[in-house]
Amino acid sequence: MKKLLILIALLTILLLNANVTNASAETINMGEFKLTAYCPCCRCSKGYGRSTTSGKRAKSSHTIAVDTDVINLGSRVKIGNTIYTAEDTGSGVSGDHIDIFFDTHEEVEDFGVKYKNVKVVRKDKKKKHKHKKHKKH
Repeated sequence: MKKLLILIALLTILLLNANVTNASAETINMGEFKLTAYCPCCRCSKGYGRSTTSGKRAKSSHTIAVDTDVINLGSRVKIGNTIYTAEDTGSGVSGDHIDIFFDTHEEVEDFGVKYKNVKVVRKDKKKKHKHKKHKKH
């Protein structure tokens, strides 16, 4: 019984350390971006629905559309306390502009337009990320 408790304590410590390591992942500060929102409706997605440029199915609190000259598709992007994945592009998304996917048009309208600091979360220190200077709108 004592050995089992010790094993559980060691596993707990290992898991807690793994979470701390992930939480402190290296980020690249990309600066302030204009944030807008889109949904699968025809008005927002022009008939594409949940289809994305990357081939993934768009999900709320996960998918964002980016300018691939600024942020690579597949990048994990931290905005506030949420980490999104760059899976889409859009004709209106250029430079320091990100479009966040929502499930409903009501959520899109509620979101409006915001300006927030954006960070790209580095997966691997060996991979380089595009960091081009871009014009502010």
